[in-house]
Amino acid sequence: MHSRSVSVAFAILLAGCTGPSGPQGEQGEGGPGVAGPPGATGTTGAMGPPGASGTGVEGGAFIPVGCLSPCHGFNGVVSQFQSSVHYTEYLANVVSATPETAWTTPGAACGNCHAIDGLERRVAGTVGTTGDAGVLNLASGELLYGAPSTGAQTAANYTGSATVAEVYCTTCHAVTNANDPHKTGIPWTPGSFPLMVDDDGGGSVFIEKSPTATPVTGTNAGNFGPGNGCMWCHRSRVDVTSYITASNAITSVRWGPHEGPQADLFTGVGGYQFAGATYGQATHEQKLSCVDCHMVPVADNSNVPDHSFAPNLSACLSCHAGNTTFDVNGFQGDVRSALTAIETWFNGQGFLTRATAAPYTVLTAAQLGDGNWAEDEPVPGATLDGGLLTQNQAGVLYNYILVARGGDYGVHNPRYIGQLLYDSYQVLVPLGSLPGFPQRPQ
Repeated sequence: MHSRSVSVAFAILLAGCTGPSGPQGEQGEGGPGVAGPPGATGTTGAMGPPGASGTGVEGGAFIPVGCLSPCHGFNGVVSQFQSSVHYTEYLANVVSATPETAWTTPGAACGNCHAIDGLERRVAGTVGTTGDAGVLNLASGELLYGAPSTGAQTAANYTGSATVAEVYCTTCHAVTNANDPHKTGIPWTPGSFPLMVDDDGGGSVFIEKSPTATPVTGTNAGNFGPGNGCMWCHRSRVDVTSYITASNAITSVRWGPHEGPQADLFTGVGGYQFAGATYGQATHEQKLSCVDCHMVPVADNSNVPDHSFAPNLSACLSCHAGNTTFDVNGFQGDVRSALTAIETWFNGQGFLTRATAAPYTVLTAAQLGDGNWAEDEPVPGATLDGGLLTQNQAGVLYNYILVARGGDYGVHNPRYIGQLLYDSYQVLVPLGSLPGFPQRPQ
């Protein structure tokens, strides 16, 4: 008990233990009477009420029990999130000697995904565009639009005021004064933190790839429920249909799809698809969403989804019983072998580097197949046979970067990814046997 509360209670107790005073003695003639003997001691009075509770605990902060689950407990949402790549990337940027300030610069495109309020502004339709042009499917996640003068793909720009790039609770959840427990004092309940992006079954995700070079319309990839919000940012950020032309120059190490383009692969429509070939979908795309594997319910945290976003093998076992890794039937190993074969071919032509500035040295023998395919960058100015890349050759390089940066080694959509790799290698080595894929996946 707080020391002040103890003092109050003790004073009340003493007051309750004192008996009534005896009667006053009679006054004698000519002077005051002699005081009579003291009266008998009265019975003990009832104990007074306890003092008011203190406002804190000495030596530490007081956290109401209602805050521990599901958020602030030792295995709660907050600690899970702090182990995620979203959080560690934020910390790395904050302490960096050269922080990525461009990620939140108004007038640039980066903040649409990297700023804490990026999704909020996109949902509200508040992005920057040129003239009277607008993004046709902004409410479904698309970011590109046709420039008014040329119709060429142009990225919508961030218009917010964030100063540090951070993906946080309020990036994905629509938190307001009315539902924020820190302001209302009302504990969290299921559904009280709605998602920023519509997940009620009425929305669809549009990825950047358009059916034709113009207009820039994107492609309706379907509705993935609570995974829709993930796909708004985990995308290529370029429209491959108009990005790759009849002849292609590598202009910078940033040529090709952006990092983390999982939506393009999972939906099975975002790669460079070769004319005359047909492409299929895996069961994953047909029955699952991002959250099914990356946010499994945590039993000891009220079954609230895991906010570390790490894929959990338990999500696979209902279909792939007995598997102890994600390498089901050796498929991830096959994709690694295929990536190494394509990487080796392009590196031999002087097209790959892990340098971010000149001189752009090609990969060493030790780096080929070392597992860091996502770190490979195209060499600016590289040419094939003395000329620019043809449309299909550029499509192969694009697909290699897309699958490498997807980071899952085929898990997101095994059939589609296998077909992209197989067809890509046939362009480089006609009738060649791609390691891992001696035949085209069906």
